[in-house]
Amino acid sequence: MSAALPHTVRIIGGKYKGKQLAVVDAEGLRPTPDRVRETVFNLIGRRTEGAIVLDLFAGSGALGFEAVSRGAHSLVLVENNPDNFDNLEEEAQSFAGAQIEVVHQDAVSYLKNCIRQFDLVFLDPPYKSALLQPSLELLISRDLITPDCLLYVEMSSTANISVPGYEILREETAGQVRFGLWRRSSFLL
Repeated sequence: MSAALPHTVRIIGGKYKGKQLAVVDAEGLRPTPDRVRETVFNLIGRRTEGAIVLDLFAGSGALGFEAVSRGAHSLVLVENNPDNFDNLEEEAQSFAGAQIEVVHQDAVSYLKNCIRQFDLVFLDPPYKSALLQPSLELLISRDLITPDCLLYVEMSSTANISVPGYEILREETAGQVRFGLWRRSSFLL
């Protein structure tokens, strides 16, 4: 791996609580802070247990690996950056017996070719990209999320994205970050 790994994040709950994850020093990579992850997983509650999870813009993998630690059935990490991908593959091997697939592909291409459904999806694209809206649209149009799927959506606090077919269950702002839990609109069920 060519990139330096000067940073770590830690798993904050579950089977692997306290485990340190190496984080590649890459432009635009912002691992979700402990406080935000704790809030998100408190809101998700026990729905992580047995879930099929997608961490679409995996980055450090902190959200996806946290879900595995909290009992997720399986995890798919999608990462386009080659250094992040290599690091995620290494980290995934340290979760003995966990069903973790690491995919080296851009998020939109992955969604266009995906043939499975997910119970829990983490969407935290680079803030300067325009990938959040098309990703959310593909998840619905290609029926890649279960009717009860929860989606963690993170964006810049200055962004304002609304996608037909979703409703926001809860949203918070922490500094320059807006994050929330979304689900398929109950009007569509």
